[in-house]
Amino acid sequence: MKAAALFTPLGIGLTQQTRRPRCFATIMSSFSSNEDSFNAMEKRNWEQGFEAYDAGFGPLTSQTIPILLNEAGYPPSRGATSDVRLLDVATGPGFVLSKAVDFARSGSYSPSTIHLTGLDVTENFIDMAKHRIEDQLKETSSSCLELDFVIGSAETLPFDDCAFTSVTCNFGILHFFRPREFLRESFRVLKPGGRLSFSCWAPPSLTEGFRIALASISEAGSPNVE
Repeated sequence: MKAAALFTPLGIGLTQQTRRPRCFATIMSSFSSNEDSFNAMEKRNWEQGFEAYDAGFGPLTSQTIPILLNEAGYPPSRGATSDVRLLDVATGPGFVLSKAVDFARSGSYSPSTIHLTGLDVTENFIDMAKHRIEDQLKETSSSCLELDFVIGSAETLPFDDCAFTSVTCNFGILHFFRPREFLRESFRVLKPGGRLSFSCWAPPSLTEGFRIALASISEAGSPNVE
Protein backbone atom coordinates (compact mmCIF):
# COMPACT_ATOMS: atom_id res chain seq x y z
CA MET A 1 0.00 0.00 0.00
CA LYS A 2 1.21 3.51 -0.78
CA ALA A 3 -0.17 6.39 1.27
CA ALA A 4 -0.39 9.92 -0.07
CA ALA A 5 2.39 12.05 1.41
CA LEU A 6 0.43 14.04 3.97
CA PHE A 7 1.93 12.06 6.80
CA THR A 8 3.23 8.55 7.34
CA PRO A 9 1.00 6.39 9.57
CA LEU A 10 2.72 5.04 12.64
CA GLY A 11 2.89 1.35 13.39
CA ILE A 12 1.36 0.18 16.65
CA GLY A 13 2.98 -2.61 18.61
CA LEU A 14 0.65 -4.81 20.66
CA THR A 15 1.78 -6.99 23.53
CA GLN A 16 -0.23 -9.60 25.35
CA GLN A 17 -0.73 -9.07 29.08
CA THR A 18 -2.09 -11.62 31.52
CA ARG A 19 -2.94 -9.07 34.22
CA ARG A 20 -3.95 -5.44 33.89
CA PRO A 21 -3.60 -2.94 36.74
CA ARG A 22 -6.86 -1.51 38.06
CA CYS A 23 -5.86 2.01 36.98
CA PHE A 24 -5.47 0.73 33.41
CA ALA A 25 -8.98 -0.70 33.47
CA THR A 26 -10.31 2.65 34.73
CA ILE A 27 -8.52 4.54 31.97
CA MET A 28 -9.85 2.14 29.31
CA SER A 29 -13.40 2.50 30.66
CA SER A 30 -13.12 6.29 30.46
CA PHE A 31 -11.61 6.06 26.96
CA SER A 32 -14.48 3.84 25.79
CA SER A 33 -17.03 6.28 27.21
CA ASN A 34 -15.32 9.19 25.44
CA GLU A 35 -15.28 7.23 22.20
CA ASP A 36 -19.00 6.45 22.40
CA SER A 37 -19.81 10.09 23.14
CA PHE A 38 -17.60 11.34 20.31
CA ASN A 39 -19.06 8.95 17.75
CA ALA A 40 -22.62 9.73 18.84
CA MET A 41 -21.93 13.47 18.54
CA GLU A 42 -20.42 13.05 15.07
CA LYS A 43 -23.31 10.97 13.80
CA ARG A 44 -25.93 13.28 15.30
CA ASN A 45 -24.35 16.43 13.92
CA TRP A 46 -23.87 15.02 10.43
CA GLU A 47 -27.42 13.68 10.34
CA GLN A 48 -28.64 17.21 11.07
CA GLY A 49 -26.09 19.23 9.10
CA PHE A 50 -25.71 17.27 5.87
CA GLU A 51 -27.51 19.84 3.70
CA ALA A 52 -25.53 22.75 5.13
CA TYR A 53 -22.27 20.93 4.44
CA ASP A 54 -23.32 20.10 0.89
CA ALA A 55 -24.03 23.75 0.13
CA GLY A 56 -21.33 25.32 2.30
CA PHE A 57 -18.04 23.54 2.85
CA GLY A 58 -18.69 20.95 0.14
CA PRO A 59 -17.63 23.14 -2.79
CA LEU A 60 -14.49 24.12 -0.85
CA THR A 61 -13.38 20.59 0.06
CA SER A 62 -14.12 19.40 -3.48
CA GLN A 63 -11.13 21.35 -4.76
CA THR A 64 -8.74 18.69 -3.49
CA ILE A 65 -10.49 15.76 -5.18
CA PRO A 66 -8.50 15.54 -8.46
CA ILE A 67 -5.23 15.36 -6.51
CA LEU A 68 -6.76 12.96 -3.98
CA LEU A 69 -7.83 10.55 -6.72
CA ASN A 70 -4.55 10.84 -8.59
CA GLU A 71 -2.58 9.97 -5.43
CA ALA A 72 -4.84 6.94 -4.98
CA GLY A 73 -3.94 5.69 -8.45
CA TYR A 74 -7.29 6.65 -9.96
CA PRO A 75 -8.07 6.84 -12.79
CA PRO A 76 -5.96 3.87 -13.85
CA SER A 77 -3.13 4.42 -16.28
CA ARG A 78 -3.72 4.34 -20.01
CA GLY A 79 -4.08 0.82 -21.33
CA ALA A 80 -5.06 -0.67 -17.97
CA THR A 81 -7.29 -3.71 -18.36
CA SER A 82 -7.69 -5.16 -14.86
CA ASP A 83 -10.73 -4.40 -12.70
CA VAL A 84 -10.63 -1.19 -10.67
CA ARG A 85 -12.22 -1.05 -7.21
CA LEU A 86 -12.29 2.31 -5.41
CA LEU A 87 -13.56 2.79 -1.85
CA ASP A 88 -14.37 6.32 -0.70
CA VAL A 89 -14.57 6.50 3.10
CA ALA A 90 -16.68 9.22 4.75
CA THR A 91 -18.13 9.80 1.29
CA GLY A 92 -20.54 12.49 2.52
CA PRO A 93 -22.51 14.07 -0.35
CA GLY A 94 -20.64 11.91 -2.87
CA PHE A 95 -18.31 14.52 -4.37
CA VAL A 96 -15.34 12.14 -4.66
CA LEU A 97 -17.40 9.43 -6.33
CA SER A 98 -18.97 11.99 -8.66
CA LYS A 99 -15.54 13.03 -9.91
CA ALA A 100 -14.54 9.36 -10.16
CA VAL A 101 -17.56 8.77 -12.39
CA ASP A 102 -16.49 11.70 -14.59
CA PHE A 103 -13.02 10.20 -14.95
CA ALA A 104 -14.48 6.76 -15.69
CA ARG A 105 -16.63 8.09 -18.51
CA SER A 106 -13.89 10.18 -20.10
CA GLY A 107 -10.86 7.87 -19.74
CA SER A 108 -9.05 6.14 -22.57
CA TYR A 109 -8.34 3.00 -20.53
CA SER A 110 -10.44 -0.12 -20.84
CA PRO A 111 -10.76 -2.08 -17.59
CA SER A 112 -13.48 -4.72 -17.69
CA THR A 113 -15.16 -3.16 -14.62
CA ILE A 114 -14.82 -0.02 -12.53
CA HIS A 115 -16.48 -0.57 -9.16
CA LEU A 116 -17.02 2.48 -6.93
CA THR A 117 -18.10 2.15 -3.30
CA GLY A 118 -19.08 4.96 -0.94
CA LEU A 119 -19.12 4.45 2.82
CA ASP A 120 -20.49 6.81 5.44
CA VAL A 121 -21.82 6.59 8.97
CA THR A 122 -25.02 8.53 8.24
CA GLU A 123 -27.96 7.47 6.12
CA ASN A 124 -28.73 11.06 5.08
CA PHE A 125 -25.33 11.45 3.43
CA ILE A 126 -25.63 8.06 1.74
CA ASP A 127 -29.03 9.01 0.29
CA MET A 128 -27.66 12.35 -0.90
CA ALA A 129 -24.67 10.68 -2.56
CA LYS A 130 -26.91 8.10 -4.25
CA HIS A 131 -29.17 10.78 -5.72
CA ARG A 132 -26.19 12.84 -6.89
CA ILE A 133 -24.65 9.90 -8.75
CA GLU A 134 -27.99 8.67 -10.11
CA ASP A 135 -28.71 12.12 -11.57
CA GLN A 136 -25.22 12.21 -13.02
CA LEU A 137 -25.60 8.81 -14.69
CA LYS A 138 -28.89 9.83 -16.30
CA GLU A 139 -26.86 12.08 -18.58
CA THR A 140 -24.47 9.38 -19.79
CA SER A 141 -24.39 5.77 -18.61
CA SER A 142 -21.37 3.48 -18.65
CA SER A 143 -21.66 -0.28 -19.08
CA CYS A 144 -18.43 -0.98 -17.18
CA LEU A 145 -19.34 1.17 -14.16
CA GLU A 146 -20.74 -0.35 -10.97
CA LEU A 147 -21.60 1.56 -7.77
CA ASP A 148 -22.78 0.71 -4.31
CA PHE A 149 -23.17 2.56 -1.01
CA VAL A 150 -22.68 1.21 2.49
CA ILE A 151 -23.49 2.60 5.94
CA GLY A 152 -20.62 1.76 8.25
CA SER A 153 -17.66 2.84 10.36
CA ALA A 154 -14.30 3.90 8.95
CA GLU A 155 -12.61 2.22 11.90
CA THR A 156 -14.16 -1.22 11.26
CA LEU A 157 -14.60 -1.35 7.49
CA PRO A 158 -17.27 -3.95 6.58
CA PHE A 159 -15.31 -5.41 3.68
CA ASP A 160 -13.14 -8.45 3.01
CA ASP A 161 -9.36 -8.33 2.98
CA CYS A 162 -7.72 -7.23 -0.29
CA ALA A 163 -11.03 -5.99 -1.73
CA PHE A 164 -10.00 -2.64 -3.28
CA THR A 165 -7.33 -1.19 -5.52
CA SER A 166 -7.74 2.33 -4.08
CA VAL A 167 -9.06 3.90 -0.87
CA THR A 168 -9.77 7.63 -0.54
CA CYS A 169 -10.95 9.83 2.31
CA ASN A 170 -11.49 13.53 1.68
CA PHE A 171 -11.29 15.57 4.93
CA GLY A 172 -12.80 12.73 6.93
CA ILE A 173 -9.90 11.49 9.03
CA LEU A 174 -10.17 14.25 11.65
CA HIS A 175 -13.73 13.08 12.34
CA PHE A 176 -12.60 9.60 13.43
CA PHE A 177 -11.99 8.91 17.11
CA ARG A 178 -9.33 6.35 16.19
CA PRO A 179 -7.72 7.55 12.95
CA ARG A 180 -5.02 4.88 13.23
CA GLU A 181 -7.70 2.22 13.05
CA PHE A 182 -8.91 3.75 9.80
CA LEU A 183 -5.35 3.55 8.43
CA ARG A 184 -5.00 -0.03 9.64
CA GLU A 185 -8.35 -1.01 8.11
CA SER A 186 -7.45 0.70 4.82
CA PHE A 187 -4.28 -1.38 4.65
CA ARG A 188 -6.32 -4.53 5.30
CA VAL A 189 -8.90 -3.96 2.56
CA LEU A 190 -6.38 -2.85 -0.08
CA LYS A 191 -5.07 -5.31 -2.64
CA PRO A 192 -1.27 -5.73 -2.81
CA GLY A 193 0.07 -2.62 -4.49
CA GLY A 194 -3.15 -0.69 -3.74
CA ARG A 195 -3.01 2.94 -2.70
CA LEU A 196 -4.56 5.03 0.06
CA SER A 197 -5.00 8.78 -0.29
CA PHE A 198 -6.54 11.15 2.26
CA SER A 199 -6.73 14.87 2.93
CA CYS A 200 -7.07 16.77 6.20
CA TRP A 201 -7.10 20.35 7.42
CA ALA A 202 -3.96 22.14 8.52
CA PRO A 203 -4.04 23.62 12.06
CA PRO A 204 -6.47 26.57 12.43
CA SER A 205 -3.53 28.97 12.62
CA LEU A 206 -2.65 27.96 9.04
CA THR A 207 -6.22 27.72 7.72
CA GLU A 208 -7.75 31.12 7.06
CA GLY A 209 -11.35 29.94 6.92
CA PHE A 210 -11.17 28.18 10.28
CA ARG A 211 -9.21 31.06 11.82
CA ILE A 212 -11.99 33.49 10.93
CA ALA A 213 -14.75 31.16 12.15
CA LEU A 214 -13.05 30.25 15.44
CA ALA A 215 -12.09 33.84 16.18
CA SER A 216 -15.69 34.95 15.60
CA ILE A 217 -17.05 32.21 17.87
CA SER A 218 -14.53 33.06 20.58
CA GLU A 219 -15.43 36.74 20.40
CA ALA A 220 -19.20 36.42 20.26
CA GLY A 221 -19.97 33.11 21.94
CA SER A 222 -18.51 29.94 23.42
CA PRO A 223 -16.74 27.11 21.56
CA ASN A 224 -17.62 24.62 24.32
CA VAL A 225 -20.74 23.25 22.68
CA GLU A 226 -21.49 20.16 20.61
